[in-house]
Amino acid sequence: MLLLVSFIAENFYKNQVRATPESKSSDYTSWKKTIAHEDLPLALVDLEAFDSNLKKLTHMIKDSGKTIRLATKSLRIPALIHRALQSGLPFKGLMCYSIREADFLFSQGFNDFLIAYPSLQNADIDILGNLLLKDAKVALVIDDLQQIKIIAKSMEKYSKPLPLIIEFDTSIHWGQLHLGVRRSPIRSLISLKQLLLDSKHYPSIKVVGVMAYEAIVAGLTDKNPFKKLQNPLAFLIRRCAMQHIAKIRSEIPKIFSELGLTLEIFNGGGTGSFNLISNEKALTEVTFGSGLLCPHIFDYYSNISLKPAAYFALEATRSSDPYYVTCLGGGYIASGAADQDRLPKPVMPEGLKLLSAEGAGEVQTPLQLTSKNMIPLGSPIFFRHAKAGELAEHFNEVLLVNDDKSTYRVKTYRGLHQAFFVK
Repeated sequence: MLLLVSFIAENFYKNQVRATPESKSSDYTSWKKTIAHEDLPLALVDLEAFDSNLKKLTHMIKDSGKTIRLATKSLRIPALIHRALQSGLPFKGLMCYSIREADFLFSQGFNDFLIAYPSLQNADIDILGNLLLKDAKVALVIDDLQQIKIIAKSMEKYSKPLPLIIEFDTSIHWGQLHLGVRRSPIRSLISLKQLLLDSKHYPSIKVVGVMAYEAIVAGLTDKNPFKKLQNPLAFLIRRCAMQHIAKIRSEIPKIFSELGLTLEIFNGGGTGSFNLISNEKALTEVTFGSGLLCPHIFDYYSNISLKPAAYFALEATRSSDPYYVTCLGGGYIASGAADQDRLPKPVMPEGLKLLSAEGAGEVQTPLQLTSKNMIPLGSPIFFRHAKAGELAEHFNEVLLVNDDKSTYRVKTYRGLHQAFFVK
């Protein structure tokens, strides 16, 4: 059975599978020259690859009539957020991960925020109230009547009702088996309808839409070299889940219509599933972000073909044994379930791998050379992070590299003294 599923998976995506190009010695020589006078460690973004990924992703929804909401969590660099929004492509606004982040971005000239993660603190709700008074366009995701009651009470002193988005859980539940993430308790059309009815009793808030993010598909790799035995099953889960989710999402606009409510925003999407949702008529907007930088986790999806755009460089400072080299720093581990695919990946020069006994260390990262090419001490070694925006939490600045290899620096959130989950 497993072999059959594996055969189906391979053939279903045979026209979409594209291996991420391996680095070449010429690439390393070019990048080494580009950063020859830079201090290490260093984070950098290849703008040619960034722009290529931007065009490729937006092309997937070219004729769908949908707008795009950029996930700021996946960048955390205002200059790159500006670059995407000013591309002339059909962007509507931003999906933020923090109320305080939206407040900061509004001060930077951005607008139209969907805040995907709720907060019930009075100080945060006051920020939203004040944003509305400044004519900011903002909506907060919620999923529970208790949340509505708390938010509505805090919003009573403001003249404008706070727009809310209900998150619909697209996980799959078979008895005690739960497949997907644990976010929202709204898992049926009945529970969605009831929450919509309950929300009508609170004039200081207004439900304007739904977010039904297919996290079970967007977050599940099916070409993962560290989970080869699970890949066929992951492929099957993704395919079945996508059909189930599309069917559920097609019913949601009918609920709003039945209750005489306007569905202003119906949001879905993520880089890991972006090409699979382009034909869904129910969605009014779709979200991506991480794909613009293409961290190495996207090498492990059978339906994605993007260019690596973000790197960090460390200095090779030691060599404990022949064919081993040790870098200074490098412990930039991605969030999520701890596994090998959360570690950074050395990509330039070729022929390097992490040691299973040490991984990526906070102050040193040893590497084994799988080829016979020695690396002179003092040389840079380039890595890809497993995720996208999280790399920016480790650097105050990022070096942006143009097509002609000219460079300039820009600030990250951290470099602008903005750390929304750190006190």
